[in-house]
Amino acid sequence: MQYQDIENKIIDVLEKTPYCTLATANKKGEISTAQMCLINDGLTIYMQTDKSFEKVKNIKENNFVAINCGAYNFKGRAKIVGHPKENKMFIDRIKKKYPDTYKHYTNLEGEVLIKVKLVECKIWGINSNNSQSKEAILLINFENKTTKEILCDRM
Repeated sequence: MQYQDIENKIIDVLEKTPYCTLATANKKGEISTAQMCLINDGLTIYMQTDKSFEKVKNIKENNFVAINCGAYNFKGRAKIVGHPKENKMFIDRIKKKYPDTYKHYTNLEGEVLIKVKLVECKIWGINSNNSQSKEAILLINFENKTTKEILCDRM
């Protein structure tokens, strides 16, 4: 598979993924996870949350995050980019993908928008081109637009 084909497949998965798990860590390295609604614009992820939640504090202290969408495990850099109402693309997409979330939360004053630039993805168990009968992990670096297959021993 060519890099662009893999990137297109990942974008399609992100668009179809209803919920993901966001992992953040504070400056001490203490980890926190949360289930989140996911809106993507290509390889950029947007999520809204209340500004008082632990994940917001963690992102301000340590902008490296991880996002899990099933077999797709991402690393990225996050930042708080204002109120969700300030981002037209986000508003248009959340109204369609998560109408109840939009209705109940998006207009609350305490909401903030998290923007995550994805930098890496590991896809577990993807069909590989290897001739060996081993499972593979496909590692994709979005910054360098490179892929690497890592063969796994069967357990």
